Amino acid sequence: MNWSLLTVELAVCAWILLLLAADLLVPPARQRSLWGFALAGVAVAAALLATQQPPPLGDTFQDSFLVDRFSVYCKYLFLLTTAVVIVMTRIAFRPSSHAGAFYVLLFTALLGMLVLASMNDLLMLFLGLELVTFSLYIMTAYLKTDPRSVEAGMKYLIVGSTSSGFLLFGIALLYGFAGGTSFPVIRSTLAGGPIPLTAQAGLLLVLAGLGFKIAAVPFQFWAPDVYEGAPTPVTALVAVGSKTAGIVALLRVLDGVFLPLSPLWAPLLAGVSAVTMGYGNLAAIPQVNIKRLMAYSSIGHAGYLVMGLSTASVPGVEAILYYLLAYLFSTLTVFLVIVTVSEAIGGESLEHYRGLSKRSAGLAAAMFIGLLSLAGVPPLAGFVGKLLVLLATAETGRLWLVLIGAINVAVSLYYYLMVIKRMYLDEPRTTAPIPVNGLTAGVLAFLVLGIVVLGIVQDPFLQHIALAVPP
Repeated sequence: MNWSLLTVELAVCAWILLLLAADLLVPPARQRSLWGFALAGVAVAAALLATQQPPPLGDTFQDSFLVDRFSVYCKYLFLLTTAVVIVMTRIAFRPSSHAGAFYVLLFTALLGMLVLASMNDLLMLFLGLELVTFSLYIMTAYLKTDPRSVEAGMKYLIVGSTSSGFLLFGIALLYGFAGGTSFPVIRSTLAGGPIPLTAQAGLLLVLAGLGFKIAAVPFQFWAPDVYEGAPTPVTALVAVGSKTAGIVALLRVLDGVFLPLSPLWAPLLAGVSAVTMGYGNLAAIPQVNIKRLMAYSSIGHAGYLVMGLSTASVPGVEAILYYLLAYLFSTLTVFLVIVTVSEAIGGESLEHYRGLSKRSAGLAAAMFIGLLSLAGVPPLAGFVGKLLVLLATAETGRLWLVLIGAINVAVSLYYYLMVIKRMYLDEPRTTAPIPVNGLTAGVLAFLVLGIVVLGIVQDPFLQHIALAVPP
């Protein structure tokens, strides 16, 4: 067994144990300061990941764990997401919060994401997903005195358990077809002859289980309540980390194993993409809570990501990887502003953003850029991500899907601009300034800079992504 391929995951496991010990030994009143120790753990994992550049291109655990350029790229996305979420907890947590237990759960979710990036076996897929989702169930209900948080956690658990049942049933059918769960075994069996209906049904059930993770229609009903009820740092983790993990899993399964069955799943995903985009963007329009609005926005973005999957092509995979990077910077920017404003004002209604530019010009500017990027306005990162997805889809001949995607860009621009209008044109209820600490300001500046750079200078990132796409 090649343990050198597991250095990042082992480091995260070690940090989980250290955080668990800190949770037991550090008094609750002082646990809020553990954010720095948690951030150091992410930095250590990132440093160890850098030693895999270029990656050793190997596998371990009997071919079930694979390290390649694709996995390394995805792991950087997960580590960056976790780091920003930790910064959010510094703002959101009260001094009496049991932060140690929360960081244990956060690192457990991170471990699951890292496993998903390298999984090369259906059982490893299930293990990674359950590490992520079980941690998120508990973190969603973390505010035990808030009925919304508890309700959101229960809904997430019930719907998530159902999706896990679909996934397990699909894995069982595929095991019966191939005689094994490893991706190489399934690929070789697919190449050996006709595909029975049981195997096709197994694939569709796996897709249904993963569709829940990315909040694609018709598995999206949990998202608005979970986004609204969960602590805002957890909402950001669900919106970015969990969605990215689901897309990475779908890429591994579809393009890495079931590409020969693309005539079966590609048209299906194209239809799911169209419905998901339309539902998410239209349902976002009447929302009055900023986190619910972002929930429906996230559903709409899931539609664009599924559109890239439906191409079943290398340009489609490259477009997805760029889109995930742009979506990460844009969404985390918005949620970092949300957590700062909600903690200062004590509310998450859109009315709380009236006149934000007069209370904090920096927060309003960051929100402005993040929302325009999510809408797909040039020359920001979100525009390039959507453009690449639409171009890859056009190459497949599905111009009707490209048209639907373009129409949804206009629809999403409407509700994003409604938030911007409140920030810049409406009068605030009070002119009291909203304080922003130095760390938050620095992270916001980094994220906004990333949005702008990704929108203007694409070539270096696209070249790196091209190397990361699995052959």
